[in-house]
Amino acid sequence: MEYDPLVDLPGGDNFHDVTALFEDAAEDMHPGALMLTNGFTLLDAMSSFEIGEPRFDSGLALLDKSKPSFNPLAPLTPEEVCWIIDRSFSCEMEWHSGYTLSQTIYSFLYVHSLKEIDPDLVPGGSPPRSDSLRPPELITVVLRAALLGLLKCCDLSWRELNKGNVYDAEDWQSEKCDVPLSEALPVKYICKVLDEACRWLETSAKVQQPWKAMLMNRLMFRKSLIVLFETQLSQPHSSLLPTMINLSLQLLRPIMTVTPSEPAADSPARLAFDPQFPRGIVSYIPLHIIQLPDQTHTWALLEGLLTSLRNVNDLANTAELTTWEVAGHLQLWCPRPHSRFPYVRSITQSAFWDGVLVLNKFALKHVVVQFFRETLDIPYDVFTQNIMTRWQGPAPPPLAQIERTMTQILITNIKALWYNPPRRRRFCAKSLFDWHELFVVFMDVCVRLAPLEDQKKLDHVRRARVAVLMYRLCVVREVVLSGFQLSLYTNEERVFAYWYVVQVLEMHLSCIDQLMPGMSSDSNAYFELSYQLQFLTALQSLSITVFAITVKQTTFSWRRTRLNFLRRYKWAFTPEYEDIDLQPFGHPSFTKFATACESMQKDKQFSLDSIALAIEVLSCLVTSPDGWAGRWSEERKKFVQKLLDVCIDLQRHLPSTEQALTTCDAKTLKWDADVHPWFPIISAFPPAPP
Repeated sequence: MEYDPLVDLPGGDNFHDVTALFEDAAEDMHPGALMLTNGFTLLDAMSSFEIGEPRFDSGLALLDKSKPSFNPLAPLTPEEVCWIIDRSFSCEMEWHSGYTLSQTIYSFLYVHSLKEIDPDLVPGGSPPRSDSLRPPELITVVLRAALLGLLKCCDLSWRELNKGNVYDAEDWQSEKCDVPLSEALPVKYICKVLDEACRWLETSAKVQQPWKAMLMNRLMFRKSLIVLFETQLSQPHSSLLPTMINLSLQLLRPIMTVTPSEPAADSPARLAFDPQFPRGIVSYIPLHIIQLPDQTHTWALLEGLLTSLRNVNDLANTAELTTWEVAGHLQLWCPRPHSRFPYVRSITQSAFWDGVLVLNKFALKHVVVQFFRETLDIPYDVFTQNIMTRWQGPAPPPLAQIERTMTQILITNIKALWYNPPRRRRFCAKSLFDWHELFVVFMDVCVRLAPLEDQKKLDHVRRARVAVLMYRLCVVREVVLSGFQLSLYTNEERVFAYWYVVQVLEMHLSCIDQLMPGMSSDSNAYFELSYQLQFLTALQSLSITVFAITVKQTTFSWRRTRLNFLRRYKWAFTPEYEDIDLQPFGHPSFTKFATACESMQKDKQFSLDSIALAIEVLSCLVTSPDGWAGRWSEERKKFVQKLLDVCIDLQRHLPSTEQALTTCDAKTLKWDADVHPWFPIISAFPPAPP
C-alpha cells in the first residue's frame, strides 16, 4: 500500500503560513538580536524549556543562597550519622531508578569532601568535653567508610550498566561530570575500610547502644552489597551468589524495622544533602531538583532489587529457553514492584549471553537444540538427518545458514525481553523481517526435499517451518498488544488492534493444531503447547468481544483511520519485503478491517458468549500443567487469574443485548495498564493493589 507522506498527513493538510506574521512582529529588531528581561540570560531561556523528560526538565529556578555553608567536619551524633547513611541509600536508589549521578549521588556533599574527612589528613586532638557525644571518628572512620562503600557500589553498577545491554540516556545515566567513583580503589581495600570501621564501633566506648548496632548493621550491609555487585560483574554464574543475596536480605531486614528520626532543623546533618549543588557541576543536560523518596520507599526499592537479583540467579541456572521467555514476558506484562531496574535488566542479559557462551557453559548451538526440543519435542540431530537423507537440491542444504540465523534471532529475542518496553516494541517490529527471512529459507528447503516414504511418519522439516511461523506470529501479537500497555492507541486504533489480534491469534492457533498431533502427551513440549492453545483461545474470545463493543461505539473518519493505520503499522510495509517473492503471513489489511467493521455494525445480534467462553477456558487454565514455566508457574497462574478477573468484571457490567449496547456510555471502559496491560475495565472496577 503506497501513500505520499507529504500529502496524506494525519490530521489533514489545512495549514497556513504564518511566517509573515512573525516578520511583522519583529520588524523593529536587528538580525540576530534577542530580547531578554533584566537578569534573564540565554542559558535561563534554554533551561526553561520542557524537553519531555521529567528527570531532566530543569525549569527556571534560582539557587538558594540563604543556607549556611557545609562543613564536612562539623560534629555529628551517632543518630545523625545513621540518618545520613540511610539517606545516601536513597540517593543510590534514585540513580538506579534513572536519574543522573549529579541529581542523586553528587547531591550528597560528603562525596566531594573525601580528602577533608580522611583521618590521616585531619588534625589530631581530643574533642571538647561538650562534644563527647559527637566523636570525630564518626565522620572520619564510620561515615567515610560508608561513603567509600557507596561510591564503590556505584562504580561496580556503572561498569555493569556500561556493557551495552541497556541504553545510556534512555535506561540509565552514565555521565560522571569528572567526579571519581572510587574506580582506582580495589574492592578488598574498601571492604577492609568497612571492617575497620565496624571494629572501631565494636571496641569504642564513644558510641552507645542502640546506635552502635545500627551503624554496624549498615556498614555490614554495604559490604555485602559490594561483594555481591563485584561477584555479579566478574562471575555472574557463581554458586556463591544465592548465599550473598540471602545475606544481604538478612542484613537489610533489621535496618528496615528501626530507622533514625529526622534531624532537627538546625542540625548540620541536614546540610549533608544539597539538591541544588548539581547545578554548579558541568553537565551536558539541564537538571532539575529532585526530592529524595522517604526512607520506607528506599528500603522497599532495595529489597525489590535484591529479590530481583535472586530471580536472575534462578534464571541463570535454567537451560530451557521457553522458561526464559515465560519469565521475561511475565516481568513485562505484570512487573513486580521495584523489579525492573536497569541494573537488573543488564545483569539478566549478561547472565544469558556474555558474547561467547550461552549461560556461561553452552555453545551457541544450544539455543537451536533447545528450540527443537522444547517446541517440537525432537532432537536437533533428527531434524538435520531428515534433511540430509531427503535432500534433492543442486547444492548442499543450507543447514549452517539455518543454524546461524536461528541462533542470532533466538538470542536477541530473549535478550530483548529485558529491554525497556518502548525499545522492546521497536525491536520486535524490526525482527519480524528476520523471522520472515528464516521462514522463507525453510520454505525453500521443503521444496527441495523428497517426499517421505512412509506417509504416516511426521515430517519434522515441515513442522519446523510451522514452528518458525508460530514464533513470528507471537512477535506480531507482542507488537500489537504492547501498544495498549504503552498507551499508544487512539480510539479508532484500539478497534483495529483488537480486530487484528483476532486474526493473528487465529493463525497462531492453527499452527498449534498442526504441531500437537504426534507429540508425546506427557512431555513438557506438549503441555506447553496445550497451555498456549487454551490461553490464546481465551485471549481471542475476549478480543472478539472488545472489538464488537468498541466498533459499535466508535465513529470513524476513514481517511484519518487509514493514515493512522499506515503510520502505526509501517513495519509491515517496509521495502525489504518487496525483495522476497513470498508474501509474509499475518500482516494487517486495512481493506479487510473496513469490511469487518461494516459487517459488525450491521449485525444486530450481540451477546457476551465469547466472554463466557474465555472465563471457562481461563478457569481451567489456572489448574493446568505447568509446561516449561518451571518455578515461574505460580506467577503465570497469577497473570491468568488477573485476566480472568477482568473477564468476570466485563461480563458483570457490560450490556448483554444490542439495544442496551447502543445506549451504553463508551467512557465506562477504562484502559489502565496497572490493572491489565491489554484489556479495558469498567470505571467502577477497583484497581489492583500495588
